[in-house]
Amino acid sequence: MSKLLHYPPNPAEIPVTLTQPTRGYTTQVIKVIAGLFAFFLVYLLLMLSTLALAGTFIWGGISLIHIMKGHGVYSFFFYFIAAIIILWGGLLLFFLVKFIFTPYKDEAHYRVQIHEEEHPRLFAFIRQLTKDMQTSMPKKVYINPEVNAAVFYNSSFLSMFWPVRKNLEIGLGLVNTVHLSEFKMVIAHELGHFSQRSTKLGSYVYAIHKSIYKMLYQRHSGGGKLLERWADIAHTINIYNVIPHVTLLLMQFIQTVLGMLYQQIHRLYMGLSREMEFHADAVSVAVAGSQPAINSIRRLALSNHCYAYCSKHLSEAAERDACFENIYSAQTALLHYISNHHQLRIVDGLPEISDEYLARTISSRVQYKDQWASHPSDAEREARILAANVKVEMDTTSPWVLFNDASELQENITQNLYAERFPGRPPARYTESASGFIKDISLLHTRYRFPEIFAGFYKNRPFRDIKGLTAGLPFKGETKDLYNTAITTRIKRFFQNKIDHALLVAIADKHIDTRHFEFDNRKYERSAARTLAISLEKEIEEQSAWLQQYEKDLYQYHLYMAEQKSLEAAQTFRGLYDNVLLHQRKTREMESQATMVIRQVQILYNMEDQHLHALLDQLKAVKKEEKVLKPMLENMLETADIPAELDNTFVEDTRRFLETNYTYLQENAIHQEEIVRLYRLTHRAVSNYTDVTELRKKDYLEFTAALLARN
Repeated sequence: MSKLLHYPPNPAEIPVTLTQPTRGYTTQVIKVIAGLFAFFLVYLLLMLSTLALAGTFIWGGISLIHIMKGHGVYSFFFYFIAAIIILWGGLLLFFLVKFIFTPYKDEAHYRVQIHEEEHPRLFAFIRQLTKDMQTSMPKKVYINPEVNAAVFYNSSFLSMFWPVRKNLEIGLGLVNTVHLSEFKMVIAHELGHFSQRSTKLGSYVYAIHKSIYKMLYQRHSGGGKLLERWADIAHTINIYNVIPHVTLLLMQFIQTVLGMLYQQIHRLYMGLSREMEFHADAVSVAVAGSQPAINSIRRLALSNHCYAYCSKHLSEAAERDACFENIYSAQTALLHYISNHHQLRIVDGLPEISDEYLARTISSRVQYKDQWASHPSDAEREARILAANVKVEMDTTSPWVLFNDASELQENITQNLYAERFPGRPPARYTESASGFIKDISLLHTRYRFPEIFAGFYKNRPFRDIKGLTAGLPFKGETKDLYNTAITTRIKRFFQNKIDHALLVAIADKHIDTRHFEFDNRKYERSAARTLAISLEKEIEEQSAWLQQYEKDLYQYHLYMAEQKSLEAAQTFRGLYDNVLLHQRKTREMESQATMVIRQVQILYNMEDQHLHALLDQLKAVKKEEKVLKPMLENMLETADIPAELDNTFVEDTRRFLETNYTYLQENAIHQEEIVRLYRLTHRAVSNYTDVTELRKKDYLEFTAALLARN
């Protein structure tokens, strides 16, 4: 069998200029190179100054030794001083060299290297792709469990001047949610950052920028930690006090100056980075076509969401000593479940995010170019890809055909993920199937699903406190038009307008760094943002007044329907609505207090001063918030009916917590177990109150739906 049996065809025709660098790309490269030149000029001056200082110390120490030879009793003292001066110069020289030459390894959790003898079809696929793109084969190929793909390398200062071969990383969560043509596009996009002779300069700038960032912000050298520990104990050793502290201050000064300069060129580089993303798209479209690129971009968010949910569920299942049999089967099942819920068409096993579906979403009216964004928006990418209009024959085969024993690989990675997530724990006793996972999700959705008649009107927002309305009234319009998608869309636009208003204010106040923006597809200068914000604020006020009145009308009509049925039905209606308001208020109060508790716990763990007196002071702050929390938990158990299926141990755990007096201190240190119990119980209280509130909403809406059904 040919290793290239599974390789989608290349486009028959591509525009001649498609992969050529644009004027914007070239302009950004020139700007960044100018910034980098300034950076290295300052860098060189700082390094030479430090080198001269280190040399002066060493020379001065040696000179002092020569001068003091034969001075009798005082010689030893000056020899000691000379040794300290030489040591200081040596330290400066050591850290200067270490600062420059220490490599930084790009490491990530769950990364596993794979080899050609294990997956020959995959390597043949990549090799053919690199030939088509006229770029080099990756040095190594890795896989990880997530929804991503990347090219990375280990870098140091020297890698700015010496080429480093890149490694390719492939996320299996991505493999699981694309077709083969789309997989080709994604891998080509990553390789595209380092292909094409005409863009080598931009790739070089990319490598330098990455190396500078890691050198300044991601270096954790053992020598630096040793010096910091020396500085800590030097408080009681005065004769050594100056050496570690001044050395650290000098290194920090160099890093601060370079960091300030880096921030200036970083903004320039972000513009180049966006152009490089566009170019990588162009290169990938040239070998994979436009439609696969559009499909993969649109499906990425949904794929990520499904994997993230499955990954979160892995932790929840571990509490039951269970683990997925295959996390990718669960991801696929969830992808189909959500697609069916949103009425997305499934094409060869994967959902199609169509133009019609996107048209249903409420988008922002404010558009601007984020000067600090490293990637262009999906809309900008789509526009360029569609403009290229490169036709290609789609191959909708799953990319899993490129891997040997795909099912076994998926199960092994799932087990590895579990082992890495819970080190030291034995393998899970129980396995969870994808079908069981989806069944539980379906039951969960059924539990919280509001009646369809309301068309999402009450979804994801609180009930309004309707005051002073004691009698019902007939609805003025047609009862069949009470709830529909047009009204729901109008409400969504109202909330999006609030977000857009905040964006306009941020632009006007220069919190968002942009000189130009678009509003309702019209271009404006920053100076117009304030006027537009005022205008939008009036629109929001009108929408708010409409919604408030509409909700009052609905309440009075529903109350009227209940009154028509019976006095008892009207009382039940009012009681159900008031119960929702009560639980909403209790939930807000619990959320507020939970925030206070969590904040104090975080302060406790972030304390630099771990001396007992400081620890006790902060534990008092934790205890103070706990005293406020406990009565709220007691009230919660009295007023909130928490079904066992929501959290079957919450009531028991809460009662045990209320009956126990935690000190949060054990042998003059933080009592980890007690702090963790407080932290988790606080989160669970908020979660349960929120869930119960949703169930009370459902009780009210189901009662109301029955009233409407009688009409």
